[in-house]
Amino acid sequence: MIVRETAQVREQIQTYKRFLEKPDLFNHAALLDDQTYYNVQYWRWGKNEAVGYLILRSDGSVPPRSEAISVVHLFMSHNNAAVNFTQKFAVDKEKPVWMYQQKRDHLWALLPACEAQMDTQIRQDAAAVIEMCEEMVGSVDKLQAIFDRGMRHHNQMLSRNYVTPEDEKHMRDALIESDYILYRRLKKQVELQGAVDRLYHFFHSYQHDLPREQREAVKKLTALLRDYKRDEIRRILIQSVRDMEVSGSPYRNVDEMRQAIGEKNKEIFQNQVFSILRNP
Repeated sequence: MIVRETAQVREQIQTYKRFLEKPDLFNHAALLDDQTYYNVQYWRWGKNEAVGYLILRSDGSVPPRSEAISVVHLFMSHNNAAVNFTQKFAVDKEKPVWMYQQKRDHLWALLPACEAQMDTQIRQDAAAVIEMCEEMVGSVDKLQAIFDRGMRHHNQMLSRNYVTPEDEKHMRDALIESDYILYRRLKKQVELQGAVDRLYHFFHSYQHDLPREQREAVKKLTALLRDYKRDEIRRILIQSVRDMEVSGSPYRNVDEMRQAIGEKNKEIFQNQVFSILRNP
């Protein structure tokens, strides 16, 4: 489907344009209830934010506001999810996890020789950190599978050049699922800061004789744990978790995250999109 800026479409775009504004006609359409729609964003010259939206039917007629609200929601919800998915998530899923793999492998290698000198708390800490590292490493394939699925749906939408409610749902679901995995990774790391401190202290002060290979493992493990203890790293982790908890409360599962983000998005659409919709 080709978005055509016909004379009628161009006339309506100019009719609703205000002084010192630059109109931008979306290059893809929306299909809702068997009707095809176009979306126009108006930008203030020199400003990187939209100051108005106009929904048009493909014949250039202007639907009433009551009809346009669900259409602009479809356009902008899908657009926001697609941008976050193809840009932010595409970067996040590539963040390296080799340091977690190494921490896990060094702990596994050292436990047989060191476990007898560990008290109950340190053993629990070692098990918890290994589990966290396993989750970090194991999540890579899960995130890639979600990304591949999301991109498959996204490319299908691009090939036909119009968005449907099903496209918006596919993209939102993929984004929520990936965000929850990333949230769980961050949350686990914040929760285990005390365990990391205790493990670092244990191995840093470990005095028992070990074979050369295990001494090297202790040295590498303490270096990894020391880097993980840096105040800046911890500050970023804590802030990242807070940023994802849009309701101010932790999520126990993906459905709680979906509900909280859905409520936040309703507020954003009401205040930032519907409020500047120009359909009469």
